[in-house]
Amino acid sequence: MRIAASVVIYNPDEGVTERISSYAGEVQKVFVADNSDTPNEALLDKIRAVSDNIEIIPMHGNMGIAAALNAALNKASEQGFDYLLTMDDDSYFTGTTLHDYLTRSEEIFASDEKVIQIGIHNSGDKDDDLVVNNENPDWLITSGTIMAVENSIAVGGFLEKLFIDEVDREFCYRASDAGYKMRRVLDLTMQHNLGHPIKGKFLGKSYEAMGHGKVRKYYIFRNCTYVMQEFPRVKKEYKKYLLKMKIKTLLAEDNKFEKLKYMNMGKRDARKGKFGKLEV
Repeated sequence: MRIAASVVIYNPDEGVTERISSYAGEVQKVFVADNSDTPNEALLDKIRAVSDNIEIIPMHGNMGIAAALNAALNKASEQGFDYLLTMDDDSYFTGTTLHDYLTRSEEIFASDEKVIQIGIHNSGDKDDDLVVNNENPDWLITSGTIMAVENSIAVGGFLEKLFIDEVDREFCYRASDAGYKMRRVLDLTMQHNLGHPIKGKFLGKSYEAMGHGKVRKYYIFRNCTYVMQEFPRVKKEYKKYLLKMKIKTLLAEDNKFEKLKYMNMGKRDARKGKFGKLEV
């Protein structure tokens, strides 16, 4: 199958070159969408040197994850690729995992024309998580996902007004409503960095708080509120998720009241229809 890969970078570390090299040799093209506020030309030269199939897409500042993904999706379409593997700049493959994943994905796409995305286990998944252990998921994270290019464009691509957060789930819910399906390969694993959560205990139960800054909390609450409005079937799940995030923020995180202020602002902005990049 004709497949390209894409990775969205935002002020990445030097290790991004090695991570890109883990998949550049298995695809025909790698689109690197640079969302950095100020491009690091020296690092971009090192990225270009990884492989002769790399193309840099300058985004001219941080335009958000959705815009960068759409730029790569459109490039893939223009250059005649059938599928696009979307990666985060901190994700990578080891051994023959990607080769096996591509082989399996080709079979899945060929068996059902309604499959629009295929995902893979990542190293941060928990063995007892029923969501990530489902071969027929309702949604997939973008990192490590293989997309059918033309069908993804036909359903509208990624929703750029969300900027970041919930971009992947919103796409999946919209694609599902259009009659498409998601699949997941369960016995292969991609390496994916989930950050450094803050661990604690409350009433004898262990928990993890992600420790996101106030601006990230804003996007999470704004975009989750939007998704609940658009797809009422997820409302109960999302309300529980947001409530847990508030409680964990109060229990474990610094600057908690400022973060709560931004969470509430995000919900208000969603209800007012105010989207795009938050100017702080």
